[in-house]
Amino acid sequence: MTLLFTGASSPLGERVLRALLPKTEYTQIWSGIHHRVPTVANPKLRSIQVRLEDEKLDLKEITPPLDLVIHFAGVTHTADPETYWNVNFRGTMRLADAARALGCRRFVYVSTRCATEGSGSYGESKLAAERGLRAMEWDRLLILRPAEIYGAGGKEGVDKFLSLAERFRFVPLLWGHKELRFAPLAANDFVTAATALIQMNQNGTEVLDMCGPEELKASSLAMRIAKKYRALPVPIWWPCLRVLLCLGSRIIVPDQLTRLIGRKTARHSTPNVILNRMTSRFLRS
Repeated sequence: MTLLFTGASSPLGERVLRALLPKTEYTQIWSGIHHRVPTVANPKLRSIQVRLEDEKLDLKEITPPLDLVIHFAGVTHTADPETYWNVNFRGTMRLADAARALGCRRFVYVSTRCATEGSGSYGESKLAAERGLRAMEWDRLLILRPAEIYGAGGKEGVDKFLSLAERFRFVPLLWGHKELRFAPLAANDFVTAATALIQMNQNGTEVLDMCGPEELKASSLAMRIAKKYRALPVPIWWPCLRVLLCLGSRIIVPDQLTRLIGRKTARHSTPNVILNRMTSRFLRS
């Protein structure tokens, strides 16, 4: 089976790719390269330039048929809303069209539980990509909507809070809005579940929300981090973040604030045998 994997340069994407490499059913894996080359090395692994923002995206280096695409790549942090739409939505559609031209009829898309109307350009561009993919004919379309993943060494979200606590012994304690809630999902749980779901050879369309086993207020999240790392919780009133944006701060981008308090696709994981095994409680497992 020939597989195309995008987003392997991200900490989470790399871990899923490493988990798939030993599987014997994948005889050739193409890793899409954008700005950074993944550090993964394996005899069955090959590289191909995949620039989602390019109008003429093609995959001509891959000898057809292409059997499966696993699409992790996307923009998660930018001050330009159009970038979200050009990469996350139109780029995903260009990738899907190019893959189908090689005979591909199986597609795995890593979306977000923020893929809702009114959740900001990131979430809305992801939602548009979901709808675009579902309008196409696939033998198998798997859409994964993870919540806030931690433990993969990322530079945003909960991992950013963990890094601040570990390095500088302080953690932001956000308060002042009732929708400041998290469903932290351990990276190990996500990788194990995602790998198992990708390998399932069933047909049809499946959309799965992937959340941690508990939902936490932002204050509870901060206090757990503070206790774990003996860090100082620093209260930050929600409206203060808006003021920082008005003053031109580059610490955060407007979309991130909308994303935090926007509606989510789910507060708990979709009932599923594999997802039911994701039981790691935040900093308590």
